[in-house]
Amino acid sequence: MQDFALVSSGAFYVPLLTSKFDITPSSWHVWRQTADQHKSNSPNLALTADLPESCWRLPQSRGHLGIGFKSPVIITHVSIEHLTQSSSSLLDAPRDIVIWGFIEHAENLQRYRPVNLGVDDGPPHAVIEASRRQNPSGSFIKLVHVEYSPFDHESPVQTFPVYQDILRSGFDFGLIVVEIRGNWGAIETCLYRVRVHGKDIRDEL
Repeated sequence: MQDFALVSSGAFYVPLLTSKFDITPSSWHVWRQTADQHKSNSPNLALTADLPESCWRLPQSRGHLGIGFKSPVIITHVSIEHLTQSSSSLLDAPRDIVIWGFIEHAENLQRYRPVNLGVDDGPPHAVIEASRRQNPSGSFIKLVHVEYSPFDHESPVQTFPVYQDILRSGFDFGLIVVEIRGNWGAIETCLYRVRVHGKDIRDEL
């Protein structure tokens, strides 16, 4: 499946919708990157295919990553990847994950309200406030709420379909937020890779 969340394909992380993070890794942490690889702890590490042993490290168990796309995407699936080569790397894997899509444009907003009726959950307050400053009429909708398990060593890449009512509504998204609500017990969280699958809205025209 095509991955729309690649920097090489035009995707980018959205600083206003992304948790604060350390620019450089903690001195006590044994990093897997070699000296000539990425030296900064950039969220783009989670959106890059050619750095398989590098991750974006959050200094706590919770956090969020805003991802923008080159063009709007009709999202069908989301994949999460974590390196599972050693037991010591399992606890910092994300566990409780919610994917939020940002609804904008009149046609999407008209379809949004019936689909979102009765939903009392929402993204982090900081994400809501930042999005309102940029687009007061836009809203977030939950695409899927999943649990990632790093203990399945044969499936480090786990793919999850978005909710059926999202698919039926035909929403397209210019950006999403990956909210990590907890990991498997570590102080920090390591996000190796996020993939977003679906259809480019331009292919549907």
